[in-house]
Amino acid sequence: MRLLLQRYLAAQFILPMVVSTIFFICFLLTFELFRLTELLVTRDISIWFTLGLVGNIALTFIPLSLPIAVFFSTIYCVNRLSSDSEYIAMRAGGLTKGKILLPFLLVAGLLSFSVYHLNQNLIPHSNKEFKRKVNYLTSSGLLAGIKPGQFFNLIPGVTLFATQSTKYGRNLDEVFLQLNDKKEEKVIFANKGELKFERDPNSLTEKLTLTLLDGNIIGQNKNQDTEKIVFKKYIFPVSQSQFQDRFSVKETMLSSGELENVLKMTYEEAKKIYNFNKKEFFNAKYEYWNRKNGALIIFIFCFLGFTLGVTGNRGKGKNAGLVGILCLIIYYGLFFSLVSLANKNKIPVQFAVFFPATIISLIGFRFYKKLDWQS
Repeated sequence: MRLLLQRYLAAQFILPMVVSTIFFICFLLTFELFRLTELLVTRDISIWFTLGLVGNIALTFIPLSLPIAVFFSTIYCVNRLSSDSEYIAMRAGGLTKGKILLPFLLVAGLLSFSVYHLNQNLIPHSNKEFKRKVNYLTSSGLLAGIKPGQFFNLIPGVTLFATQSTKYGRNLDEVFLQLNDKKEEKVIFANKGELKFERDPNSLTEKLTLTLLDGNIIGQNKNQDTEKIVFKKYIFPVSQSQFQDRFSVKETMLSSGELENVLKMTYEEAKKIYNFNKKEFFNAKYEYWNRKNGALIIFIFCFLGFTLGVTGNRGKGKNAGLVGILCLIIYYGLFFSLVSLANKNKIPVQFAVFFPATIISLIGFRFYKKLDWQS
């Protein structure tokens, strides 16, 4: 009978948790997709590429969404049990608060275990794939927009026109290129053009080079005199700085094993091996400990949500939702404040990451002790 009740409680908890997780992931996706909308709508890409990109982003949002989803789902489920007097009936039937809590913690434990292992390799790989696809959109994918007989101006400071163009603009005929910057303005004409791609396997960035053949360059010198330069071959580099990648950071692409190695390094060693600056070096240490905390906080939020769900309809506590939001404000406010101090080397990173979870655990234990009185 008790096993049946525990299965019933777990089933009542799982559905709202899944719905809440999907909601929070979609909520976070909305903001990220706003940043990517311009890239997606102005590129000639397939629906499968777009779905793959969205899938990569959604996977990275799971560790962010699950703790909050579990927290509010637990409050909702237990609050409903308490409102319908099912909680009282189970206590009257001999179930202790610990046995009622057990199925919630078991589900939370499985989720914590899953998130921990996702953070080891799968999510870093997903971040790497996301960066690779964004690099494609911002470089070679951008140049896929070159169409024969049409002006192309998606590269900042460059206007390009070609009478003929193969796919992705690799081979161009009768090329017109206008360069505009603060220092000078040039116009280039060429009979032929060839676009070459080189990809760095470590950074996943692409170097784009446009080679022009048999043409001339018309511009103004320092004396404002017009000059013309005839060339047989002219190499025009499409600088990677023209495609600022704002969507990924390096430490999120490292596996937990690699991050553990970073913890053992000095800043000079990390700079040499991973090309980290000081901010990225700190972020790597923070990322390592935060991945462990992300799995732990799911378990803690489930425990706290259970105690708030019962207190929502018992004793003096009448609004579990508001108390829950207040607890989240306390946790995340303290968390980011301490991380900021850790970034300034005033406190250890481990303390900044785990101390807020300790405070929330103590709050949960305080409410948990009051459950017998409130029942």
